[in-house]
This record gives sequence, structure tokens and C-alpha cells, in this order.
Amino acid sequence: MSQPLSGKKGLFLFLPFLLVSLALTVTASRVSLAQQSADLVLVNGKIVTSDPGFSIKQAVAVQGGKFIAVGSNDEIRRLAGSNTRTIDLKGRTVLPGLMDSHIHAIRSARTWDTELHWESVRSLTDGFKMITDQTAKTPPGTWIRVAGGWHDGQLAEKRMPTVAELDKVAPNHPVWFQRLYDRAILNTTGLKALGITDDVQDPPGGKVLKDSNGKPIGVLGFFGILNWYLKLPQPTAEQEIQSTRNFFSELNRVGLTAIGDVAGGGLTWPDGYRAVNALHERNELTVRVRWYMQPNRPGREIEVIKQFIEQVKPGSGDDWLRPVGIGEQVTVGTFDGDAFVPNPPTFKPEALEQWKQIVKMIAESGWRFQAHATRDNSAKQLLPALEEINKQIPLKDRRIAFAHMEDASVETIDRIKALGGGITVQDRMIYNGEDVLKNLGPAIAHRAPPLKTMLRRGIPMGGGTDSTRTAPYPPFWSIWWLVTGKTLGGEPIRGAEESLSREEALRLYTTGSAWFSFDEKKLGSIEPGKLADLIVLSADYLTVPEDQIKDLVSVLTIVGGKPTYGAGEYASLAPGR
Repeated sequence: MSQPLSGKKGLFLFLPFLLVSLALTVTASRVSLAQQSADLVLVNGKIVTSDPGFSIKQAVAVQGGKFIAVGSNDEIRRLAGSNTRTIDLKGRTVLPGLMDSHIHAIRSARTWDTELHWESVRSLTDGFKMITDQTAKTPPGTWIRVAGGWHDGQLAEKRMPTVAELDKVAPNHPVWFQRLYDRAILNTTGLKALGITDDVQDPPGGKVLKDSNGKPIGVLGFFGILNWYLKLPQPTAEQEIQSTRNFFSELNRVGLTAIGDVAGGGLTWPDGYRAVNALHERNELTVRVRWYMQPNRPGREIEVIKQFIEQVKPGSGDDWLRPVGIGEQVTVGTFDGDAFVPNPPTFKPEALEQWKQIVKMIAESGWRFQAHATRDNSAKQLLPALEEINKQIPLKDRRIAFAHMEDASVETIDRIKALGGGITVQDRMIYNGEDVLKNLGPAIAHRAPPLKTMLRRGIPMGGGTDSTRTAPYPPFWSIWWLVTGKTLGGEPIRGAEESLSREEALRLYTTGSAWFSFDEKKLGSIEPGKLADLIVLSADYLTVPEDQIKDLVSVLTIVGGKPTYGAGEYASLAPGR
């Protein structure tokens, strides 16, 4: 009877067979790779992979909507077949598609086409021309709308327009002119159209804005603005779809390929999602959407959330459109607004108890959620309930998001991390920095938010904007702010000790944001096996002067291996060209 081989003799006899087997495996692997010709290759570029080593390559190959290889020009060209599309990058820089982890895009997209966008306006003169041009395009009586997304600090005049100025540029059109969510003024025609007269009552949650003579000129406050704005004519279903299509194309232009949508005031479920659902059904989405449901029914939050839990299950959706949780605002009673004032709000005990019960219900259902907390004081009021719930229902795998957190303390950061949560930071200081410096003082403003401290504490972080009403939507404006700490007015607010490097800022907008929707294994870097989302830049992100980072845009955006936006020499690659 033969004996089993053992020791050095057995290894010596077995080694040739092992080497042959390995050689055959490697050969088979190479043959397999060679046989799978790429659908698309991009060569002669500077591919910033944003992989763990932050490596930089020359070329990348795509097949079936995923990256299959990244490497040198020669390596990638070998994967091209007779039907492969080859794009010559001519030295341009390529980044993974960017993801905004906190944006109100679905709501904004529905009315995008009906509004004027002042993000890039730098003087009232230019802004008034935009309004005048719009009046020439639309019949008298059509509303002219500027619905936030700008700040007087960006204007040469450093002020809002007057009613008289709006009357002059649009005498026959009603005008709604909104500054962030702080205030909105209307021209005379607009005041009449909405019935804002001398004896009008303050709107729910807001206040009528009056001039020095006691005459109404607009409205103050988040809920006041929201209530009045919803009285303006609303688009039809098909207009919403086209408007959403146009806004998503604009997001592609500025470099976004995925978003974490956080609903927002005025967006109700399920009706508010009909446009994005329609585009998904038509296979016309150009941005991957991860969305939260926000109740937006004061006093009826439990009813709406129960309905959502019953009808929508965790894990539903696909790589293009997927629900990921509930929030950012779960109840009105724990809403702290922007809170850029010296004394942050204190929530009533009954409001905190209601919040606790609702969040527990969400946790029991298997859903995740996020919390709106502008100030550290707000988070400290909400955390005890979460820590108590966590003892009964472990939250470690829910990836709870705390949004904003401009003055987060080390204690709060560590408590959120201990729950398995993370913090999404937004560039709202790009507009409000001077206000924070004035109202809260340099000690808070110079660390608003404490980005480096968060990184050192090891808490997951995602980049975002909170746009379009309270901040600008272009992600490179936000990345510029993460790196420099400056406002659009040029004022350096956050100190260098709490600002990020370019690599760190990019990671917040790639794998950092993807973590919050459990997408870090699919999105956020240019690596084989990941979804083929990338942007080709107008200039090199890694080498342009700091103040030029905010000027970067995409000249070619690819989502799922297909071009969704192109400009200049790449314009012919975009849909419809």
C-alpha cells in the first residue's frame, strides 16, 4: 500500500505540478482579459484614481458600465477591440465622478427651468439684466423667480435690490426675489398677485417683511418663505420631468455623477418624486440618486413615516435610483434652522420625546435616518435618545448621518462615531462665513466646521453643499471652500489648521460621500470592478492655483460608461448631439 508524500521529498515532487498549475491559471486569466474587449478606453490622460494609494495613471478601460482596468497607455490599448470607442484625453485630468452627500436636488430640479440662478452673479447690474432678459422672453404676468442660491456678500453692492429697482426692471411681471432662506422681497406686481397688503397676517412660521414706512415688501423666515413660495404657479408633470432632466445635465457639467438627496421643505412623498421616477423609468437619468424621505407634514410625521415604512422596503431600488433612509428633518419640533446666531435653539422636552419615539420606530423598521444639526448644541440634545435606542437596537450598521455640524465639539464627534455614524459637511459658510464671524466670534468661525479635527478623530465624513437655496451647487466651489476656508467675498474664515488638503477634500466628495449610502465599494474611485463614473476636467485639479479650484468644471462626464455631458471637442459625444 502506497504511503502519502510528506516532508521535503513530498514538496519537491509536488512543486513542478504546482508551478504548471499556476502558469496555466495566469495564462487563462490573461487570455480571458484579452478576450473581453473594452467598450470604451480613455488614453493619454492624468487619471487621478482616488484609490487607497491615490495613484495616478495614464489610461482607463470600461466594459459593461464598469471599470475593467486602469494603467499605462500601452496596457489599456491592448484591451481595445474593433468596436471599442477610444477617447484621446490629450493630457487632461480625470477624476472619479463626484458625489454630493447632502443636496436638495429633487426638489430644486422640479422648478429649475422656471427660476433664475444667481450663483455666478457678481453685481446687481448683471442680475438686473438677467431679469430684464427674462421679461422679454415671457408674457406679462409670468412670475420671475430668484429662489435663493445667492448672498449679497458676493455682489459688488453688498446688498439686496429694492422693491423700486425690481419694479423698474420688471414692471409687468410679478417678481419673487429670495435671499437664502432668510428673506424674500417682491415687486409691487408680485405683492398684489399674492395678496400681500397692509393688513395681511404673518404667514405660519414666518413674518411679513416691511419697509421703514410700515409697508409690506416681502416675507421673513424659513417657513414663511416656504409657505408663500408654494402659492406661486407650479409646473405641470411633464414640465417637471424636463426641468429635472435639465438640472441633472447641469449637475453633470459641474462634475456630479451621484447625489445623496435629502428632500427638503415643500417636497412631499410620493408625489414630489414623480419626475425623477419618470426619468428612471425612461432610462434617462444621468445622475445616480440616493434619496431620503422627509415627512414634511407638521403634526403628521408618524402617519407619513408609517406609510413609507409599509410601502418602501430597505434595499429596494437599483444603482441609478435608490431610497436610503428618512430625514434629514424627522420632526418640526427639533428643527434648528441655520442657527447662525449667538444663542442656538433649545428644543422642548415634548419635542425631544416625539423625536425619540419616531427615530425608534424608524430603527425598528430596519431603515436608517439622518439628523439636521447646525450647531453642536442641537446634536447634544438629540444624542441621548440615540444612545438609549442603541442599547436596544444596535445602530452600528445604520451609518446614521448628522448634517452640517458647523461647530462640532470633540465630545460630539466621538459620540456620533461611537454609534457608527458620520458627519456630512456642507459649504454653507461660503455665503454665511462673515455672518458667523460677526455673530459667533472668531473662536467658532475659525473652526467652522472643524474638518481636520473630524479627520483626526476618525469619523466618516462626506462632502456636500445643502444647495440650491442656501448654498451654491457646484461641487468645486465646495471643494475650494474645504481647502481655503474662504467665503465668495474673499474673506478667509476657517483657519488653515482646520482646512483640508486637495487630496483630503477630493476624498470627501468621492469615497467619503459614497460611504453614507453604502456605495464605497461601487463608487468613488477609478478601480476595476467599480461603476464607470468619471469626469474629465477643464484644468488640472492637483496643480491649478488654489483660488482657481472653484472655476473647474467637467468637459466630459461619463456615468455608467456612457457620456452624459460634453463640451468643446467632446460635445459630439453627449446625448442629443
